[in-house]
Amino acid sequence: MPRSRNDVLRLSVLLTCVALATSRIGLVAHELVGHGGTALALGAHVTEVRLFWFAGGWIHYVFPGASLAALLAIAMGGIAVELACGLGLALAVRGDDFHKRIARGIGAALIVHGSWYLANGAWSGFGDGQLLYRVLGDARYAVAIAAGAITCIAAFVGARGVFGALAGTLAAHRVAGTCIAIAIAAGVHAGLAAGELRIRRDAAYTQVMAPERERIVARELATWTNEQGSAASDAAVAAERAKLEAAHRTFPFAWLLAIGAGACAAIGARRSRIGESASSSRPRPLPLVPAGLVAAGSIGGVILLSYVT
Repeated sequence: MPRSRNDVLRLSVLLTCVALATSRIGLVAHELVGHGGTALALGAHVTEVRLFWFAGGWIHYVFPGASLAALLAIAMGGIAVELACGLGLALAVRGDDFHKRIARGIGAALIVHGSWYLANGAWSGFGDGQLLYRVLGDARYAVAIAAGAITCIAAFVGARGVFGALAGTLAAHRVAGTCIAIAIAAGVHAGLAAGELRIRRDAAYTQVMAPERERIVARELATWTNEQGSAASDAAVAAERAKLEAAHRTFPFAWLLAIGAGACAAIGARRSRIGESASSSRPRPLPLVPAGLVAAGSIGGVILLSYVT
């Protein structure tokens, strides 16, 4: 295999390990510290916790007589922890060497994920943003746009800080090779998460992550089906579903935000400084073994917690 392909493969492995470790540690912080910790601190009783090995998770709690402020605090606790950890990491780590630039990139990634989740959840009414969607009404659009702006800023800053460091590990085709490595790492992580969700078929998670539009369509379709009785054939139900989905079509905010964040990341990457001299005879070795151990330990910790909880 040519040296350039070996370099890209090694970088892909490193990024995959970093992504898995970051998402697994972030999941524990989000669910157990953010949601669970806030719920316990406010007097709720956590009855069930579900942590997926590669995807997300959820907690269930009982809180009789809870105020709206308490429910909002619990709902936003996970995102708040992600944003706080990401901002703290991005600001606390100083220096320009490879490891420190990657650490700041991880902080930016946490901010991107937390703000993206908040923006889309508030806009469409899914996940942690369900309660915000219902409480804020039309004001949720302002919250979503503000959170989306944070997503784009963090994507720009993170890419500007880390892309050059990653590209500096390649001996040739640095920009293209780095983009390929990032795509491979993202694809592996997304594939593992999607595959696990498909195998598990967790009804609670599916319901929580469904946008409000889908719940409205499901309710109205169920009402229509009951009214039709035995006359509701499969073809008629499918036609009515298509009609309801068209009637409740919403603005594609998630796609617009994804395009905006991607464009900001591309601009940031273009302005990034290459971490190694282009004339280097050999790029600095990547810390593959430590990264692999941290990723394996993070996944193992989530698996252990998923059984303990």
